Amino acid sequence: MRAGCLLLHGFSGSPLEMIPLAHALEAEGWMVSNPPLAGHMTSPHELAKTTWPQWVQSARGAYEDLSSRCERVAILGLSMGGAVALYLGVTESPSAVVAISTLIRVRPLVVRASRAASRVLPLAPLVFRLGPKDPRMRQYQSPYRAYPLAGPAEVSALLEETRRLLPSLRVPLLVVQGRRDRVAPRESAQEIADLVTAAPVEVLWLPRSGHVITLDEDREVFFSEVRRFLRGHLDVPERGQDA
Repeated sequence: MRAGCLLLHGFSGSPLEMIPLAHALEAEGWMVSNPPLAGHMTSPHELAKTTWPQWVQSARGAYEDLSSRCERVAILGLSMGGAVALYLGVTESPSAVVAISTLIRVRPLVVRASRAASRVLPLAPLVFRLGPKDPRMRQYQSPYRAYPLAGPAEVSALLEETRRLLPSLRVPLLVVQGRRDRVAPRESAQEIADLVTAAPVEVLWLPRSGHVITLDEDREVFFSEVRRFLRGHLDVPERGQDA
């Protein structure tokens, strides 16, 4: 069996934004799995048919597959993928969890408005999206040009259940948030940390990063800090050697 393996879940369940992080971690000798969540990397119409329990179940299947091949598994997630990582951190038995740019709640007004609008217009066009400054990172952006209006309600339900579970988390947790994040409220990182009362928690703030930290200006610092955190909780093979 491999000594240490990592399960990654990206922004809105897509693996694309996690590819640079996956490459950085593979270079350390870890086996990395970076699958899409249920309904993701298909089409907005297909995604609109999925629910948060289906997202969690698909992530659980990927975790169980890695666990059958690895002595220790850590789970890393970005944005909504971070909430899935926290959820599995309680319900499964990983060695550690990394939650990146993870919301802890969706504003009720947003949920109500999106739920009402979804009855008339299932998908909303994505009119504007701020991409990473580094042009090399733009290839890792999600290809979607529309998103399901029912999505915020599903994410809110996932976050509600995650908040309920977090006091039972008993594995080391690293919470990462960018100072320029316009998606996750600034208080999200500390609220997650405060809800975890039975496990060690680190909070890492990145001054030049927005929501998609894996593609942003602080990414090399971020990669280094994630490697440091994981080395403390997973057996790591020597670089260039097999596990």
